[in-house]
Amino acid sequence: METDQGERIKLNIYNPSKSKSSSKVTCNSTLCALRNRCISPVSDCPYRIRYLSPGSKSTGVLVEDVIHMSTEEGEARDARITFGCSESQLGLFKEVAVNGIMGLAIADIAVPNMLVKAGVASDSFSMCFGPNGKGTISFGDKGSSDQLETPLSGTISPMFYDVSITKFKVGKVTVDTEFTATFDSGTAVTWLIEPYYTALTTNFHLSVPDRRLSKSVDSPFEFCYIITSTSDEDKLPSVSFEMKGGAAYDVFSPILVFDTSDGSFQVYCLAVLKQVNADFSIIGQNFMTNYRIVHDRERRILGWKKSNCNDTNGFTGPTALAKPPSMAPTSSPRTINLSSRLNPLAAASSLFIICFISFVSL
Repeated sequence: METDQGERIKLNIYNPSKSKSSSKVTCNSTLCALRNRCISPVSDCPYRIRYLSPGSKSTGVLVEDVIHMSTEEGEARDARITFGCSESQLGLFKEVAVNGIMGLAIADIAVPNMLVKAGVASDSFSMCFGPNGKGTISFGDKGSSDQLETPLSGTISPMFYDVSITKFKVGKVTVDTEFTATFDSGTAVTWLIEPYYTALTTNFHLSVPDRRLSKSVDSPFEFCYIITSTSDEDKLPSVSFEMKGGAAYDVFSPILVFDTSDGSFQVYCLAVLKQVNADFSIIGQNFMTNYRIVHDRERRILGWKKSNCNDTNGFTGPTALAKPPSMAPTSSPRTINLSSRLNPLAAASSLFIICFISFVSL
């Protein structure tokens, strides 16, 4: 497959029969949740997971194999993990190629839990996404003493990374309200339920100086604006959330920039969608950009710190790269390559708003 930045990535198909370290998970395993569908205790353990994106699900069998990792010092670390070997994929999986989905929830069958049991990592991990969509994941990372934090609420689900938001600010407008949202790195953009979606998007729109584009089939976003020679990202309203405990979570850039289908002009959109498929809000990958997000499952907290996620280790402090580039119009002599600002999961040319939260396991 080819990313929106033109980088070609080879997708490999995992075949358990060709792996010398692979072994089957049978129905008598404690990790087999669908024993009632097994023919016998030694049959292959089946799985079936349905995702939040309508019609998206995956079915197959559980297998066990070795995951190969390395420490920050370059030392090899191996551990045996159990995962699903998919035999059928429906919904968005038929429209966009994925090399796999890593389970990171707070559950026995999730990768972090298995690494803890294997003794190769503590019960915490961090993720860091750069503005180009690339990033790092570090198992065992418990963050730093100067990071901001908020407790995990467990309100939506004890498996999710839920936090309580006590208020949010759009530009100069503060909205005093309290709701719960889950941080999900597998969701490309942020989804908000009502009335929080309307409160955020309306206040953003009222402060935007550029002309709004009429609702277009080219974009799933409701609030899009035409880029002109006077467009300037510094003039756009900022978005920030105040978490339970008082810590502020400032979004680096709430917009995505892309070409129209005919290529006649460029637009930017507030990359927030109205949540109608579930009764909870999701802070997606686009709102995590340029943060080292720490999921400390042992302390039950979510931490964050501004970071240059394009760095090789992903954990340097804020630099000039941490600030989103200015939004340059196409006719300006300062024009930059706006495609570099696209989230690769949410490019207008092939926009799939993937929501990979697993909410039903049958």
